Amino acid sequence: MARLQKSFAVFDCDAHVNDPEQIWEYVPSSKADLVKSTYWRDDNEAWLNGTMKVIGGGSGEFAPLYNPACVGGPQMSKKVLRKLMLMSPLDNEQRDYLLHRGAFDPEARCRDLDLMGIDQVLVIPTDFIANLPYATNSEGVDVLCRAYNDWLKDWCSAEPDRLFGAALLPLQDPVRAAAEVKRAAELGHRVALIRPMDARGAYPNDISTGGWVAQPNFDMVFKALEETGVVLGMHTFPARRYPHPLGPGHISSPGELCTMAGCDSQTISFVNEMLDWLAQVLLAGFLDRYPRLKMAIFESNSQWLPYHLDTCDRLFKLYAKERAIPYARRLPSEAFNEQCVISFESDEGPVFRQWRYFEDIGIWASDAYHHDGADAWSAIRNMTTHSVPDPVQEKLLGGNARHFYGIEPTLFVTEEPRPIDRPAWFPAGPELEEWASIVARPRRNAARLRELGLDPESALARLTGSAREVQ
Repeated sequence: MARLQKSFAVFDCDAHVNDPEQIWEYVPSSKADLVKSTYWRDDNEAWLNGTMKVIGGGSGEFAPLYNPACVGGPQMSKKVLRKLMLMSPLDNEQRDYLLHRGAFDPEARCRDLDLMGIDQVLVIPTDFIANLPYATNSEGVDVLCRAYNDWLKDWCSAEPDRLFGAALLPLQDPVRAAAEVKRAAELGHRVALIRPMDARGAYPNDISTGGWVAQPNFDMVFKALEETGVVLGMHTFPARRYPHPLGPGHISSPGELCTMAGCDSQTISFVNEMLDWLAQVLLAGFLDRYPRLKMAIFESNSQWLPYHLDTCDRLFKLYAKERAIPYARRLPSEAFNEQCVISFESDEGPVFRQWRYFEDIGIWASDAYHHDGADAWSAIRNMTTHSVPDPVQEKLLGGNARHFYGIEPTLFVTEEPRPIDRPAWFPAGPELEEWASIVARPRRNAARLRELGLDPESALARLTGSAREVQ
């Protein structure tokens, strides 16, 4: 395969850091016990509210498998990862090889960016987004978010023209969250994160109906985002079955309905969570209420967006006389296209076939270092296959995101690197291709799987569920 070249700067709008333990070193000593009883982790375990064991992203939690939050790095592929899932148990040397240090070390990150064809990146935390919404001590969450945002500033300062951060907000308390939006802006963070779910029974959907469940409300948070110009980053995550803080019978996310129905939390639950959020806010005139707000939709793919916006437009017109919200003025599609962008990943063919629709609102995401992480070279190849014009590729792979965030382009990488020399045990070559074609249909190829020493049903379960708890 010919090596690619590029002449424009790629901006990765949604990649991750794996919540390093160093973050807790930024917590003031006087607040250490408070934060430890709120949310804490080491390499082997993580605890929420001091009593609930959760997944925090430490490598020890996944032994003898690799750490799925740190595996999808340079020149990895979904075929390789599927094979690695069935190679467990891995020995310590193999697990260490698959642990990409760029998931938590800024210098290693930049080396990986060179290999992946990425010039600039916005980094987003991992299990913080999943776990913190369920924390019950608002002061503890506030202290931890401040610690994370301070650590993030220092982390990005290793390459300030290349590394950019998305801030965490203490969403349990809108007053503290609004204050942290302003502090995050002072620190130089371009995005502030909210997960579109109702873990506290009060945010963020209550703002969309005009009737607020809790006071003070999130109006002040969204106004702070408007005032500072910080982008509101809506980032979904796997729908886990934690006990709800409001008690039995409550759910936090529509994605949980998928999990309860037996669907893996890594699949449609992401999309369901975002579909629900967008339908509520767009039909309720949320963006008309905050016309200077900028919102980025992360981690939910984007090929569903045209149909969803078309449906919202139709409902907006159909129930126009029944809608009692005076600030809902624009069609949902108009409001979205004027104030929002949405991330897509390298293998979303429907997005590339509809490139005219996404030309000004699509922003590429690698999702590294998670299982479906991919590099910019794969995105360029897939766009070229779908005849996306070069100027549009440049917008989708960086121009739109930088314009939205207010970041100047800096070009670091122009040529695709040679293949990485791998250990002998690493899945590769014709053997990998043959294996991938077999396991892609485990029931159809049951006999061949048995010849390879694999039980078809066991292989199917492991391929669909091994890493369901970490995106």
